[in-house]
Amino acid sequence: MYKKLVTFLVFSLYAPLAAFSADDPSRARLYIPVSTDATVEGCATCEIKASGYALDYVFGFGLGLGVASSKTTVTGNPNFGDYSFDTGQMINIGYTFGSDFSFTIGYGMGSSPKSDLKIPLSEGQTKYEIIGKRSTNTFLGLGYNMGSIEILFGMRNIATMFYQEMTMAGGAIYSYVADVDWRTTDIGVGFTF
Repeated sequence: MYKKLVTFLVFSLYAPLAAFSADDPSRARLYIPVSTDATVEGCATCEIKASGYALDYVFGFGLGLGVASSKTTVTGNPNFGDYSFDTGQMINIGYTFGSDFSFTIGYGMGSSPKSDLKIPLSEGQTKYEIIGKRSTNTFLGLGYNMGSIEILFGMRNIATMFYQEMTMAGGAIYSYVADVDWRTTDIGVGFTF
C-alpha cells in the first residue's frame, strides 16, 4: 500500500512537468562572473573580485531550478588585510521567456554564508566572531539559442547577512548585523536538448 501511494505521488508531481516540457527544448546552463561591481566604505585602495558559478536546468515550459555560489575577495585593505565573503550554496528558481531569444528572471537563497574577515581586538575585548545568517541572489539574463548551444549574458545581485559578535572582558556580548552585497556581470553557455 505504501509503495503504491509513493508511486502515485511521484507520478502526480512529475507527470505535469514532463507534459509541459514538450513545448520548447529543455536547457542546461552554466554562468560564471566576468566583472564585479562593489565598494568598500572608507577604503579607496581596495580591489574587489568575485568568483563563483550558477548551474541551472530550465524545463521546456520555462521553469528553471539550480544552484549558485559566489565569493568576493577584497584585497588592499590597509586596516584588515585581505579577506573574503562567500555565499555558500544557494538554491535558485527562475523563469525563462522565449525560445530562440530568451529573457530570464531568477531568485536564489542560501543559509550558510562564510567570511574570513578578522578584526583586531581592541582593549577590553576578548573575542570577535562573524556568523553567517543568509545569502540571496537575484538575476536577470538574456540568451540567444544557436541550435543546440545557447549564448548567455546576465546580471546578478548578491546579498549576504552576517552577525558580528564582540565579547568584552566582563562577559558582555555586543552584536550587530552587517549586510554585504555585490553585483556581477555573468556570461554563460547553455545546452538545449
